[in-house]
Parts: sequence; C-alpha cells; structure tokens
Amino acid sequence: MRRLSASIFATLLLVGLCAPATFAAAPAALATVPKVVFVVGPSGASTEGNRAQARVAASIARHYTPDVTELYSPNATWPAVKAALKGASLVVYMGHGNGWPSRYRDDLFPATQNGLGLNPTRGGGDSTHQYFGEAMVGSELKLAKNAVVLLNHLCYASGNTEPGLSEGTLDEARQRVDNYAAGFIRAGASAVIAEAWSNPNYFVRAILGGSGSIQNAWLRSPSANGHQFGFASERSPGYVAQMDPETRSAGFTRSIVMKSGLAPSDVLAGARGSASSVYAPLEVLVPSLTETGIALATPGFAGLPTAAAKSNLLLPFTIKDRKALPKGIQASIRWDPIDVATVAPVDPASEVGGNDPAAPDPAAPAHPATGDANTPPTAAVETGDLDVAPEAVAPSVEAALDEARGKQWIDPPTDAVGLIVPEQAGDVVAPVAVKVTKTAFQVPVVLPDAAGRYRLTVTLHDADGVAYDAATQALLPPLVVRVTGDFDGAITVAPSATVVAGGEAALGVRVENLGKKAWGRAAIKTPSAKVSQVPAVPATVVARWIPLSAGAKLLPDSATHAASSDLPVGLAPGATADAWLHLSSPEAAGDYLLVLDVVTPDDGSLVASGANPTVVRITVVPAK
Repeated sequence: MRRLSASIFATLLLVGLCAPATFAAAPAALATVPKVVFVVGPSGASTEGNRAQARVAASIARHYTPDVTELYSPNATWPAVKAALKGASLVVYMGHGNGWPSRYRDDLFPATQNGLGLNPTRGGGDSTHQYFGEAMVGSELKLAKNAVVLLNHLCYASGNTEPGLSEGTLDEARQRVDNYAAGFIRAGASAVIAEAWSNPNYFVRAILGGSGSIQNAWLRSPSANGHQFGFASERSPGYVAQMDPETRSAGFTRSIVMKSGLAPSDVLAGARGSASSVYAPLEVLVPSLTETGIALATPGFAGLPTAAAKSNLLLPFTIKDRKALPKGIQASIRWDPIDVATVAPVDPASEVGGNDPAAPDPAAPAHPATGDANTPPTAAVETGDLDVAPEAVAPSVEAALDEARGKQWIDPPTDAVGLIVPEQAGDVVAPVAVKVTKTAFQVPVVLPDAAGRYRLTVTLHDADGVAYDAATQALLPPLVVRVTGDFDGAITVAPSATVVAGGEAALGVRVENLGKKAWGRAAIKTPSAKVSQVPAVPATVVARWIPLSAGAKLLPDSATHAASSDLPVGLAPGATADAWLHLSSPEAAGDYLLVLDVVTPDDGSLVASGANPTVVRITVVPAK
C-alpha cells in the first residue's frame, strides 16, 4: 500500500494536481527534477523591481523543484549565465531587450540582437550592460529538452519597441516575435513566452505544476487581451508563433512561439536537474590575459580626439611570445562625461538607445482602461523596460482663486519619474574587433558628439565578447580625455605669478590649435593696381585683467586693461605657437585674475564659443 501511495503521489506531482509545500518531500525515486533559472540583467532604475519580482517567482518555483538558481545583476555575466542555464527546463529572463526590426540597424545583427542584456563584468552595477545576441544564445546555451523560456519586461520580445517610440507595423511586430525566439529555440527551447507587463508567477506555476497544454495556459493567462492570432514561424520551422495584442493591430505586449501540443508534462519529462545539485556562480571560468605575460602602456589616439570624429585608439603593448596572444581579441569603449556643455546622445551603433525618443505615436489606439495612447492601465504597471506617465494633477479651487487675485503660480515639471532610465552614452557595452599590430592594439572608435572632458574606460574582451578578468582590465587604467570641438584650442601658461604694481611684465604662453581648420587668413593677391594684395589677418591670444581682492582696481585707461599678441597666420590643426603677452600691471596692489582667450578672424572668441577660459592668478605687490 505504501508503494502504491508513493506511485500515486509521484504521478499527481508530474501532472500538476499535487504541489507539495517543498519539493524536498518528493520521493527519492525521482532521479531528475526540473532545473529553473532566474536571470535579471542590469536595466537601470528598474533593476531592483525586476529582482524583487524574480525572488517572488523563485520562491514559487521552489514549491515544485529544489533546483532553482537565481542570478541577478550586478553578477549576471555571460560566463555565469551560460553555466547556470546548462540543462535548464525553465528560464526566466528580465532586463533590457534588443531586437529587430528596429530603427538602429537596417539588417538583423545576430551578435547583439534577440538575446540577453547582461553585466559586462561581475559587480559592475545596474546600469551598464552588454548584449549577447541570438548567435551566442543559439550556439552556446544548452537547455533541457522541451525547455520553456519566459521573457518578462523586455523591449522587442513580444513585438513591441521602446517607450516613446512608434510600434511600427503589424508585420514588423510579427518579425520581432519570431526573431527574438529563434536563438532560444536553437538552444533547445520548445516554447518562448514574452510578456511585456506581467510578472512571471502565473507561468511558473502553469509550467511546473500545471496540467493540460501550454497553449491553453497561454490563452487563459490573466494577462490575456482576447485578440489572439497565429502564424507559422519562418525562423524556426515547425514552430507556431502567436500574438495577443491589446487591440487587433497595436499594443504588442504578449506572444508565444512554441511546438504544437507542448504540455507541462513534456517539460518535466525532459528535466535534467538534480535535487542535490548546487550552483556556484563564483566558480565559473573567466578568461584572462595575465598569463600571456603581456604589458600594456598608456593608450593614445591616432590624431586629435575631435568630437564626432572617427578615429583609432592605440593600446601599446609588449609581449615576449606573440603566439601567446589569443585570436579575436575585442575591446569596448565607455565615455563618461566629466565637464561637457551638452551631453552627447547615444550612438545608434550601440544598439538600443532610448535617448532622443520620438514622440508617442498619435495614431496609437487609446488603452481601454486609461484612454491614453501608449499607456497601460495603472494596475498593470510593473517595473521593467516599459514606463508610465502619472496622471496630471488638477488645479485646486484655492489655486484658481489665488490666480484670480493675481497670485502667480509656478508649476512643477510634468515629466514622469521614469521606472526605466534611458540608455546614456556608455550604458551599452558594444565590443568591436581590434587590429593587432606589432606594437599596439588598434581599436576603431567614434568620439562623442559634444566637446569636453570625459573619462574613457577601455575593456578588453575575448573572441566571444566576454570581458577578461579584473586582473586583465587593471592593466589598462582609466583615462581623462579632452574631446575637442570644430573650433577649439589650448593655452599653456604659468598658473600664478607675482608682479610689481605699475610695472611692465612679459608673460610667455604656448597656444595649440585643437580644431579642424587653420587659424587666421593668409594674404590674398588682387589684380587691382592700387591694392596689390589684401593683408593677412592673424589670430590673436588676448589677456584681460580682472580685480579679485578688496582694494584691487584698474586704471581708467582701458588700454591698460588688456594685452594681445598675434599668432602665426594659418596656424594648422594640431600645431602650436609660442607668444609673449606684454602686460601693464595695475597700479593698485592686490589679487587679480588674468583671463586668456584666443580670437580668430573667422570664428571669433574661443571662450565665447564654449571653451573654458585659461586663468592665471596674479598677485600685484607695491613697488619699493
């Protein structure tokens, strides 16, 4: 009788009619159990909300199986995820999504699209992420037979795009659904379910403890919109794709690509997990260059680092045995603004951006619960790649009366506090292949659009795009780079000096043209008999006195307030010139600033164009 009871219990468990409080009470006869893996990638402000939802869903999964792995940002790196997903029957991923069709590329790019947005390195924070696309997902992940993948809160996976962007056509949405599932299906998945708004709890229960078919579970989901339609998958032959938009042609928030007839029992039958298995993410192998004996020197640019220019970053190296260098080394560049007048927008080459979003599509249908196009009902809002604007606050009666009495009201900003932070410059790590010369790695880069000072961080990756270990990265210190503008320059001068009141002084300066064109106009010959040529017009370096301390003051004669010196005509980009500024020091003792600038005949003042002035602090002492 005991043997019969155990058999009945196991059968009920497999068909989902009995869910024990913990799977540890299940019979020892079950050699394998479903392996479930939760992955939360870095997605800025929404990461913590995703982690909280994943933890709840993971606790639900443990009612059905003990083999549950939680791998969350900032430690969700590709090596760790790859190791964790081996033999997984159920995979839940929450984070950034990057699919196609999109406005960022004309063609599908398998290296970064339709995959996972993960931490480039362990412990790197919740904002910076790197995309590992369907090429690596399909070739390197090995899921259990009939595995199911849940994609929650992603852009593109269910046919959508990004917050603030037009969804595009129904045909584009169908392609996104089909494309995003393809890599996971190649990895062994029999179903890929994408839910833009819902948490994973329902499908975790339905797959691990349900009965019937996964098709019925999808149709009966609490998130169902009632507008289901299907089509044969083009990317995964033999699979059927289905969508369930909020209306018949818009609001692409739900999709599934699956084998027909797939049931939870099929998922459990393919289980490869173990009740005694323990996953240790710290033990995964991370590639390293330190054992090669390589030594890296300070990086530099081939030419001026001019804003928006294409250039090459040179990483000088020495190594005794060049054969020790692995093939296919890649590098990624991160620009963090330090002192920039206008922060540059995300380079479209960095995949999914979020900067400079288009206005909400005026043709998008209003949501039935909110009446607002592109906005889901408040009750359905869950942290993720999607965001919701709060309702406007109606003015109070008291405010209206105050306004009538002439009281001015200054309203607060109406911008919503975003659950998702748009990708800024440097958020997306996009490795590129480096050219290995005899003495340096040559990395192609596009400099930021805005001139200013940036912190430049270079990360080295292996041929698969996996970042090398911390010891390797430590070989390359972060740099502070001044990105120059079209009209830009630098003045090198002593930072401080002491002069005698009412005297004369000569200040030596070195001026460098950091712009894209020469400074000054050369002389022009003319056919006129009276005027043989138009004289040359040089650029000048100018200095102006500014009183700083109490008692410091300038003479009434404005000619003593400034000094200037001509620079060579046609000073070329990258060229330097030395000059002397002959100063008349103020009569009154005290502290002064001497502000230096460059003025050219074509572009005017360098400081007026946005460059920082060069300042010398001068102490004027009384004459003896």
